Amino acid sequence: MILLPRGNPVKEMIDPKRVNLPAAFYKLQAGKFTGYLRFECPGGTGIIIFRQGGLISALFEGSTERLIAGDAMVRIFEQSLAGGARLDIYKLSPDLAISIHALLHGHVVYRGQELKLIDIKALLTKIKEERISGCLRIYTDEHVALIFYRDGQPLGFFHDGSTDLETTADTSMSVARLPGAKVDLLINRDTGLVLADLMESADLGALWQKARESFAQQQKVREAETSRSLESREKEKRKKILELFRNTAQQHIGKIGASLVDKEFEKNVSAQEPFTDISLGGFYAGLGQAARLVAGSSAIKAMLEEMDQRFNDAQGA
Repeated sequence: MILLPRGNPVKEMIDPKRVNLPAAFYKLQAGKFTGYLRFECPGGTGIIIFRQGGLISALFEGSTERLIAGDAMVRIFEQSLAGGARLDIYKLSPDLAISIHALLHGHVVYRGQELKLIDIKALLTKIKEERISGCLRIYTDEHVALIFYRDGQPLGFFHDGSTDLETTADTSMSVARLPGAKVDLLINRDTGLVLADLMESADLGALWQKARESFAQQQKVREAETSRSLESREKEKRKKILELFRNTAQQHIGKIGASLVDKEFEKNVSAQEPFTDISLGGFYAGLGQAARLVAGSSAIKAMLEEMDQRFNDAQGA
């Protein structure tokens, strides 16, 4: 999971499946938007960062993958099309957008350290003496605050609701006082980041089409698997009902009853389709007619009534 403060919300709780994402991105580009889009998906989390209309960062993290740039956008598109995702849009300042970009592509030194178990003073001394450029991320399950550093010196604080780096630590450091608070230390890999506009280098329309085709293929595979599963269940159900009918017929009209059941079952009940009133009615009528050669009407009537009752019981089980 990618942990970031929520920033200043523009829109939240959007269903991205109902959005033409490339068109939305071009609209943000035209409006010179600065901020980030967060996609919470069943398969992971995606982050898209805009700075003054330029799409400068795309990242997707799942349980087994970490994708960037065009690959990340394709996965975000796929996950959005699949449904069950949530999109939130937050506004940032240009400088903060760059800082978040650097954070997401940085190196994690410490992760998930419980604040109460570490020497925070020693950690701050390490950042200063080693002239670290990066970020301390302090968080709980509900809140996240970031403290950015450049060459060991604090730049400012970013917490829920912020648009820009703040110089006062009150709100951010209040997260550190919450029960179960943890801290990560992240170091920027390169302070001279090249902020290429991915919308200039990537064909969003082609990526969107690729995602749509991938989703369609995955859906086709899922539907085929579902169909095979249903077919298998129907086959097993047919086998059990056939055995139930054979046993019932044998009890009422003798061993020949099982043979008559096999013949009429094969004639009236499709091996590929579920039972229907028509197929079942045809089976009962055919069996009743064939059984007249070996049994009396009362025995046949009792047999068919018991079959129907046992069939209905099996359906409700």
